[in-house]
Amino acid sequence: MDTVTIIRCLHIIEQLNLQGREIVKDFTISEIESIYNGIGPDRFPDWLRDIVTMANGLFEPAALIHDLRYHIGGTKADFTAANDEFRENCYTLVNAAYAWYDPRRYKWLFRAWRYAGYCQEFGWEGYRKK
Repeated sequence: MDTVTIIRCLHIIEQLNLQGREIVKDFTISEIESIYNGIGPDRFPDWLRDIVTMANGLFEPAALIHDLRYHIGGTKADFTAANDEFRENCYTLVNAAYAWYDPRRYKWLFRAWRYAGYCQEFGWEGYRKK
């Protein structure tokens, strides 16, 4: 991912006090660029991950933290915690972007819940991979 996107995500992460924000301090910008691949699993081809990222750009700051968690790896409990954190961070991003009365808010909240579920259901292999 490019430097401008990374810096934009880092700014939003700090501005909204996303959960797990302290992890970004363990990496340089160039390391984050090599780890963060957008939204979607590593097994997606780049063109598909680009489409998913473009369609779900609101979640990019949460996905950046999530990718760093997956990069570090850990136990099954760490894996579940990373996916829960992703979901909660996506909720924070949605709530910051849309007022309670905006119907789009609820579409995005459902999408966040669904994507975190996909990560939990299908992400263990990618989490364990180094």
